[in-house]
Amino acid sequence: MINIAHVKKYEQVFSIPGAKQVCAFLGRFLSQDRICRMNRTNPLMRKCIDFKLLILIFLVLTFALNIKPVNGAVELPLEVSEKYYKKESILKFNKAVTSWESKNTDEAIKLWEEAISIDPNLWVVYLGLGQAYDSKKEYQKSLDAYNKYLKFAPKQAPDRQTVLEAVKYLTYLLRHGEESIKGDNYLSLVKTKHQGKEHYLRWDLSSPVKIYFYPANGIPNYRIEFQSVFLEGAMLWQEALPDLQFEVLGNSVLQKLSGKKAAEKEIIDQAQITVIFPSRFKVKGDPTNPIAAQIDAQSFPVIRDKKNFRVLGVIMISPYIYFQSQIAIPLEPLSKLAKDEQIKRLRIISAREVGHVLGLWGFSPNPDDLMFEGEVKELKLSERDKNTIKKLYELDPKKDEIVTNR
Repeated sequence: MINIAHVKKYEQVFSIPGAKQVCAFLGRFLSQDRICRMNRTNPLMRKCIDFKLLILIFLVLTFALNIKPVNGAVELPLEVSEKYYKKESILKFNKAVTSWESKNTDEAIKLWEEAISIDPNLWVVYLGLGQAYDSKKEYQKSLDAYNKYLKFAPKQAPDRQTVLEAVKYLTYLLRHGEESIKGDNYLSLVKTKHQGKEHYLRWDLSSPVKIYFYPANGIPNYRIEFQSVFLEGAMLWQEALPDLQFEVLGNSVLQKLSGKKAAEKEIIDQAQITVIFPSRFKVKGDPTNPIAAQIDAQSFPVIRDKKNFRVLGVIMISPYIYFQSQIAIPLEPLSKLAKDEQIKRLRIISAREVGHVLGLWGFSPNPDDLMFEGEVKELKLSERDKNTIKKLYELDPKKDEIVTNR
């Protein structure tokens, strides 16, 4: 996240210029001052004392300004040298940078921690620790290190703005607690709200989940293979749910309904998932809104009251029914990619949106998960993704607030 490769190594640590000379001068001064005090009755000697006191005050102030002593209220110097920081701490920092560049992260962390124990004011060390802990996915430790960097680093420090952005990102990532990132699942984050109450949603997998693709021929940037690519992404979830099967209804190049052709609305009502490929989204009815170009997909559940349905021979555990989910994938953002990249990106989008409609209506805060709330670049289910969807489909409807399509 943060690049410290440009940080200067201070292999040669400088001493305070003139420090020994100042100390020697002060020694001579105090020795002469004792002679003056022995002759306080002499008016010339009294003037000598006053003059020497002024010189002493001047020297002390000059020396103090030169070394810039630091406390909680004074900004630390930007220059990293023995003039302002402890030599041993700087040397440890240099060794840690060498370890970091050699990809020995654990050794770098150990050395940086030792540097801090020697001189907690050596602000540049916190930059290294923040990056190192982030690389190990120790997000809370990374956030703590970056916050200390912001506390100690001078305002002119070159990485301050980058660290501010990192702190904002990590704070958001950790808003549910570190366990939501490190735990083996994120089930507690996938509920959706209906009529003011949170529910788990899931399909009954005893029969195939039916998908209907709205006709898209003639829509700018649409490619006929997009339907099969969508299904490839959807089928990724079979790794976690072996009983999951999909059946494509109606206007699909893959499968047609046999027998008498039904009206489109009747076909749509049979589907658990409907998929549409619009040219682009409209935000508040405005297709020119720039926010629309940033949305690569949208999906939402359709939940209905069971009193509108005739369900015979089934105990009514939930008063609602998970009727359908709708997925919309705009083509304009995809069209900006090369053709091969369009296919790769669409598979990932499809897998994520189908993850939602299978019941994962929240997001994971872990960047390694397919259902991460940020950008995902790899079509792969993490163990947390698999555990979460498995646990969802293992919940007991009698004990948990579950809405299904049965």
